[in-house]
Amino acid sequence: MGEEDARRLRITPKTYLPVALSIIMTWICVLLTGRAGIVFPKPIITPVEEPSPTAPPAQALSNPAPYLNTLIVIGLIAISSIIILYIASRKPRILRILVACLAWLVSFSITTLHLLNLSLTLNPWIFNLWIPLASATATIITYLLIFREGEISMSFAASYIASGAGGVIGMSIPYWTFLILVAAISIYDILAVYKGHLSHLTKQDASILKGLAVEVGDLVIGLGDLFFYSLTISAIIWNYGIIHGIIASTMILIGYTTILFTLRRAKHLPGLPIPLTLALTATLLTSLLFGK
Repeated sequence: MGEEDARRLRITPKTYLPVALSIIMTWICVLLTGRAGIVFPKPIITPVEEPSPTAPPAQALSNPAPYLNTLIVIGLIAISSIIILYIASRKPRILRILVACLAWLVSFSITTLHLLNLSLTLNPWIFNLWIPLASATATIITYLLIFREGEISMSFAASYIASGAGGVIGMSIPYWTFLILVAAISIYDILAVYKGHLSHLTKQDASILKGLAVEVGDLVIGLGDLFFYSLTISAIIWNYGIIHGIIASTMILIGYTTILFTLRRAKHLPGLPIPLTLALTATLLTSLLFGK
């Protein structure tokens, strides 16, 4: 996460739009899925079987499974990020096509899930139209994200994809892997922004990475940040309940606000460590004090 000139960063309601929309859509996704009674299988990117969520923390965290799953996830993120930046520097048009195809497929899948949820909670007939409705929605979202100019439209499309993908992964990721992943992705984000492949990105690069980053005023926020905000909130709602989800959502917004004010003095800042740490710490503390 960064901006072009730290002295020029203006914090307005629009600056909060991508994060606020992602949080709202994440809640909709999780609540609809819970109401429909859908239970997702474990993600393919976390293949190692870990202890039960009810296992004692000392036993679960001494097991290598959560760390191996986290290593696989972080490794995939690192490799894909390097490949994306390499393609962006050499073949930006090819990258745009790849991002558009991926955005369409993810949007199609997310819309299909939403329609399934609605059909299970309202009327089964709704799902009869899932192919044309999911195709049309995916096309609109991809157009808004990749081809249309405009902060509001881009924020909506990015939030739709991030909240849907993050929500599903958050509801299906193994519990102990989730805890380790939040810590690990925060450390990874710090290293990537200050020492790694993200350290040389500027606001001008956002046009090349269109669809993977959102421009709001002077601010550029990566789609990955929105994804992990949604993943964290959905996992907390799924594992701890609505009250803890509200606390986590509030902490994400407080952490995001902290980043915005810090960016008035810094050119770049990792977008994950502060919000995710606040959300997870607040959740763990309140669950210890008051129970789930």
